[in-house]
Amino acid sequence: VVSILNYQPAQPAFRSLLAAMAAEESQFYLVGGVVRDHFLGHSAAAHDLDLVVEHSAIPIARRVADKLGWAFYALDPVRDVARILFQHVNGAPLVADIAAMRNDSIEADLRARDFTVNAMALRWTPKNSTLIDPTNGAEDLHHLLLRRVSSTSLVEDPVRLLRAVRLANALSFTIEDDTMTQIMRVADTVKLASAERIRDELWRMVTGNHPDRALEMLRTLKMLAPVLPE
Repeated sequence: VVSILNYQPAQPAFRSLLAAMAAEESQFYLVGGVVRDHFLGHSAAAHDLDLVVEHSAIPIARRVADKLGWAFYALDPVRDVARILFQHVNGAPLVADIAAMRNDSIEADLRARDFTVNAMALRWTPKNSTLIDPTNGAEDLHHLLLRRVSSTSLVEDPVRLLRAVRLANALSFTIEDDTMTQIMRVADTVKLASAERIRDELWRMVTGNHPDRALEMLRTLKMLAPVLPE
């Protein structure tokens, strides 16, 4: 556990969002990509945040959206996940997903995620933030390594196989050996993901940097034929 003094997002609208969240909820967490990108120094261009609260995410998100004048909708009522949006003038919208904790602790919630570099959280307060890193994601970040959280991480959600390729390509990370071996072993299961989610991952690959490298990685990891049989 490491303290990070006075973490603030680069976007002023996100700073207002965190202040509004703190007024509603005494304890909440920034999770996933925003934490990873903060440590990589990529956070200035962030247009989305993922937040976790202990419970009642949808009502909290609705109150915060009303207070800030952001758009609101319930993204997943069953799992208690909401999305709020702020539309820049002539700019990309800012998006925040606010979700209830999926398990009985933030550490357990993080251990249910895909890769160690995405399984970190910041317990945020206006004066300081505390890093929670139960799977040593910060160390993997230091070594530019993409590692599964556990042996079940990739089979719980097949779209994570594609996400491994996208992240490794976009961040110039190396996929850890056991993670790569499992990806190749279960590559055909990517077809079990919905067509929409497969499309979204592929679109982000081909519109990002080095799409040729991403497609070659898909071929090497035996996923190109299942997702693009043509």
